[in-house]
Amino acid sequence: MVWGSPGPQGPQPGRPGWPSPLGQPTWPSAPGQVPWSRPYVAQPPAQEPEWPEPPPEGDPFAASEHETRIAVGSPWWPGATPLQRQQALVPRLVATPDLAWWLYGAWARWYRWHPADGRWFPAAPPRSAAAREAAEPMRPGLTPPLIAAEILPTGPDYAQDYGPPMAVVGEPPPGAVSYRLKMVMSEAMQAPPQDFPLGWNHFLHGTPSTVAATWSAMLWCASVPVFDPALAGDLLGLWEPHLAPAPEGGRLRWLVPPPLHTIIGLYAERLRAGRADAAGQLVRCMVMTAQAMRDDPRFRIRASALLSMIEPIQASPALDNPALPYGDQAVEREWRSRCAAPLHATLFADSALGERFQLAFYDLATALLPLCGDPGAPDYLEPRRAAVALLAADMAGYRPDLATPVGAWLDPELRALLAEILGDPAHELRGLWPAEGRLPEEIAPPHPEAALEALSASAAAGIAWTRLTGGIPVPPDGFAVANALIAHLDALTTSANDDPV
Repeated sequence: MVWGSPGPQGPQPGRPGWPSPLGQPTWPSAPGQVPWSRPYVAQPPAQEPEWPEPPPEGDPFAASEHETRIAVGSPWWPGATPLQRQQALVPRLVATPDLAWWLYGAWARWYRWHPADGRWFPAAPPRSAAAREAAEPMRPGLTPPLIAAEILPTGPDYAQDYGPPMAVVGEPPPGAVSYRLKMVMSEAMQAPPQDFPLGWNHFLHGTPSTVAATWSAMLWCASVPVFDPALAGDLLGLWEPHLAPAPEGGRLRWLVPPPLHTIIGLYAERLRAGRADAAGQLVRCMVMTAQAMRDDPRFRIRASALLSMIEPIQASPALDNPALPYGDQAVEREWRSRCAAPLHATLFADSALGERFQLAFYDLATALLPLCGDPGAPDYLEPRRAAVALLAADMAGYRPDLATPVGAWLDPELRALLAEILGDPAHELRGLWPAEGRLPEEIAPPHPEAALEALSASAAAGIAWTRLTGGIPVPPDGFAVANALIAHLDALTTSANDDPV
C-alpha cells in the first residue's frame, strides 16, 4: 500500500476571483482591466492546544486514540523523524486475540495489521463490547510489527476534520450559492468560443471552455457528485443548455467527477497556444466557482483544496510556466504541491486510487455503525462486515468479475469475505442486500439523517471502486444500495411531513 505524502503547505491565497472587477465581466480582450494586489491576511494570535477529554477506562481503542492525538498535537511532532514517530506510537498499539494489531494513524484513521500478509490496512475498529474488552494495549512480552512510515501521522493530517461524505441530497444548495453561480455562468458564457476552444464530447459544439471549466470545478469540489434532481435542479440547470443529452437515469443523477488532469488540460492548452490571457481567465472562472461552492458544506473541503492550488496563479500568472514544457503531468505535480497539507487527502482520487477506495470503504463502515444494532448484544453485526455485504450487493448487480482487484485493497479477512458473499448464493450476509428496491428491515436507517449518511458513503464507495478498476463508468441508474437508500429516505421524509406537529 502506497500512501501519498501530505506535501508542503500551500502559499497564502492570492487575489479573490469574486466579484469581478467593477462588477462587470472582464475578458482578456477587455481594455482597462484593473490589476489586483495580494490582500493582507491578519494572522490569528497563537493559542494553547486544546487536548481531548480522556476516555473512560477499560477501552484500549479509545485510550490509544486519545494518547495518539495528544502526541500528534505536541509541538515536537511536526519536526520529528519517522523513526521518532514510530517509537512514540509503539506504546499506543492495540493487540487483539486474532493476532492482529491496531494503530490510530495517518488521517485520523485506524489501521489493522493482519498476520496473513503482514501489511497495514485502513480498517474501522471493532465496535462490539466483547471484541473491545478482549483487546489489550502494548505491554512487555508482546512483539509488535513494524509500523509502516506511510501510516504515521504527520501533524497537519489531524488538523482538518473531513467529516462524513455528503451527497447533494436532502437539502437544496443554499440560495446564495446558486445566485453566485448564475453570475459566474453569465460571465463564462460571454467568452468567444474561438478564443476558448473545447473538444469534449459531453458538451455541445460551440461551447467555450470557460463553461467547461466552471462545470469541472463544481464537480471536482463535490464531496460526492451524486445529486437529487428534485433539489439540485436549479444548480444543474445552469449548465444544461451546454451539455450533450444524457442517458435516462434513475432517481438520483450520478455525475462523473473529473480527474484533476482534465481541468489542468484546459488551462495548459491555452498556455501552450500562447494565450496566457485566456489561461488566466479559465483560472478565474474556476476560482469564482470554487469560492461560490465553498459556502455549501457538501463542497467546502474540496473547494478549499482547489483554491489552495489555483489562487496563487492569479497572483503569479507565470507560476506554472517552468513545468509547461514537460507536459500536463508536470503541471499537475505543481498544482498538487501547492495543495494545503491538511487537505491533501482530497487528492487521493487523482493520485492514489487504491487509498481513496480504502478511505471510502472506511467511511461506509462508519456510516453503518448506527444500523448494526447494540454493540453489547450477542447478535451484533460488525459494521466492517456489513460494509462488505453492501459492497458485494453493488458489485453483484454490475461487475462481480472485479471482486479480485477491488478486494486486493481490503485486509485479508474482508477480502475473503467479499469473495464468499459473491460466490455463495446462500451466504447469510446476502440477507442485507436490497430486494425489489428496498432495504431489509434489519439494516434500514431509522431516521433521515442516518439514511442520508449511509447513502452518501455508499455512493462514494461505488464511485471509488469503479475509478479504481480502470475508470469504468458508473451505471446511468446508479447502484442498488444507494437507490434503495434514497427510496427509504423518501419514505422517511414523506412520513415525517405527514405526521401532525
